[in-house]
Amino acid sequence: MKRDKLRKLILAGIFTAIILVLGLPPMCTVLGFIKIGPLSITSLVIPVVIGAIILGPYYGMFLGFMFGMMSFIQCFTVDPFGAALVGISPVLTFIVCVIPRVLVGLVPALLFRLIMKRPTNSRTVAVFVSAIAGSLTNTVFFLGLLGLIFGNTEPVRNLFSYYGVDSVFTLLVAMAGVNALLEAVAVALIAPPVYFALQPHKTIVGIDLGASGTKIVMTRARKLLKSTMKQPDETLEEALTRFGLDRADCITVTGVGAAAVPDKLLNREVVKVDEFASLYRGAQTVSKRFNMVVASVGTGTAFVRVTPFGAWHLGGSGVGGGMLQGMSEKLFGRFDPKELQALAEQGSAERCDLLIKDVTEGQIGNLTPETTVANLSKAGSADDASLARGLYTLIFQCVGVMGAFCTKAHMTRTIVVCGTILDSQPIAKEMLDGIAKLHKVKFIIPDKAAFVTAIGSTRLVQD
Repeated sequence: MKRDKLRKLILAGIFTAIILVLGLPPMCTVLGFIKIGPLSITSLVIPVVIGAIILGPYYGMFLGFMFGMMSFIQCFTVDPFGAALVGISPVLTFIVCVIPRVLVGLVPALLFRLIMKRPTNSRTVAVFVSAIAGSLTNTVFFLGLLGLIFGNTEPVRNLFSYYGVDSVFTLLVAMAGVNALLEAVAVALIAPPVYFALQPHKTIVGIDLGASGTKIVMTRARKLLKSTMKQPDETLEEALTRFGLDRADCITVTGVGAAAVPDKLLNREVVKVDEFASLYRGAQTVSKRFNMVVASVGTGTAFVRVTPFGAWHLGGSGVGGGMLQGMSEKLFGRFDPKELQALAEQGSAERCDLLIKDVTEGQIGNLTPETTVANLSKAGSADDASLARGLYTLIFQCVGVMGAFCTKAHMTRTIVVCGTILDSQPIAKEMLDGIAKLHKVKFIIPDKAAFVTAIGSTRLVQD
């Protein structure tokens, strides 16, 4: 906590120094305040907005106040129009210069936190929207107060005659259009990369406590350092001790078992995060895609729609690893994923499932002769290897078809499939490739598919 406060204080000092350098002569006339007609386009809004988003509303208002002071000082040095306003009323000029700039530090900070209250919202979009809002706050409130307080004064009337207009509203709207466009574009382009560059690179341990398995990862700067699965005979503390927490700053926990985890584990702070938000952030990280449907195949299967602007839960199914385990134990007396995989590779789909070629000699539409008509319909006479293959076929065809239907309803063709069941299961790709050809979609099974949600939980804290 003390380190975080010190970091904020240092960043506030850096942003203040940037404002002073840009706002005082000689840089003020080169980069700080660029004159367009009687008014200025200013770059000082950029450090204020970025500082407000990173540091919060109190620091944001302080940075805005410093911005306003630089604007007020211009009225005594290099700004003839400002000097004319000071001649009318220094106090009112101070209000026009400072109050809107304090709001520039307040509005984006509050808006960013409001957007991020929903954990599935995109942080990049939140920074982008908040930065533009801060820029527009500067333009609208500064020119609005200028017109409201000094609209009937001689300096403003001289502006009317200079530009050939007879309305303060017309003049200010025209100026606001130029200022707002240029400042907003500059802030929107610069704020997101600077924001993410200034985020601290913490070493974080992420834990996904699923119904049928616990996944543990360690990440730093969005890079996966190592991963492991908790063994069935281990406690969580024992698994973490074996894993090693020497460099970890904190622990994130997500999944169905997260609520039962204490606030501290092995003297590390525990941060509990939303499961679906962790899933979508993890899927973005490992797939490097931002427009997709995510199918999380764990004990059951959950589908999440991911866009550049956020994500939401579409629904789910009870078909997943739980079914695979239960049916394997019933049919073969035990469940060992690697043994079951090896057995299934020796089996044949046509000895377990009813296929198109079993019911017709011709082709039906775009269905190939090997397309499944009924899963496990020949299970009564199938050998063990074909039964194992039939189980995989049933599960991954259900997951694949439901994923394909989700994409068709949500304007994308990409499905990122993750979950424990996919770890060391190359047969999944074979099954999903058939669905992809049939439905004209693309399935992506990322590396470390079992650890996607755990990875995403660390991203929610890191970013």
